Amino acid sequence: MKNLKIVLLFVLAMIGQNLMAQAEVKKPAEVFEMYFGTFVKNDPAVLSKLNEYLKPTVEGQDAYQVDFKTVSAETLKTSTDGFLSAFSKSSGDSSRKEAEDYFTAMMDNFKNGKVTVKEVKIVQNEYVEDQKIAEITYSVSFKVPSKMPEGPSGDPKKIKAEELKKYLAESVQKFKNADKEVTTELQFSLYQLTEGGKIYYWNGGPDEIVTSLTDFYFESFGS
Repeated sequence: MKNLKIVLLFVLAMIGQNLMAQAEVKKPAEVFEMYFGTFVKNDPAVLSKLNEYLKPTVEGQDAYQVDFKTVSAETLKTSTDGFLSAFSKSSGDSSRKEAEDYFTAMMDNFKNGKVTVKEVKIVQNEYVEDQKIAEITYSVSFKVPSKMPEGPSGDPKKIKAEELKKYLAESVQKFKNADKEVTTELQFSLYQLTEGGKIYYWNGGPDEIVTSLTDFYFESFGS
């Protein structure tokens, strides 16, 4: 009889675990990787998967609406314009293509960062009763140049187009042939939502991932 009770308890425990696993539509680590693929790698296919996953929680709508091509084009233009504004108009206009290549190579290395989920911890949300939070500890590795080329010296407004183009072209090659790997470890929170008896995970401010990683990335090669 004692052995039968032990078996029954074991079976009930297994059933309970299976029901809990079934309640989670996706594991927190998998959801985080979708957020990373969307907001760091800017992968439209991953964005589509993330929106499909979250649709039951937002009345069938897309939780995140992002046109990556438009955003990338605007970011490239803003970065290029800001950089070239430090130089004379003639040098800046002549070096626009090289400057665009420079920022494109720089951001390609950022988007190609490799992410690894190190730990997932489920904790109670101290501000919302009956809500759990998945605390994701993750690391990201980037390829960066161990040393950037020396930029033109002197008054930027007096730097010739040939000098600026040379510096930008050399920098592009440094990024394309990045010879150093840097790694950082961070945390990201995913909040539980229950819809239709199922558990979903989400975060309303996913740009936090990008902001944290951007600071680290740019400091890693002294730009």
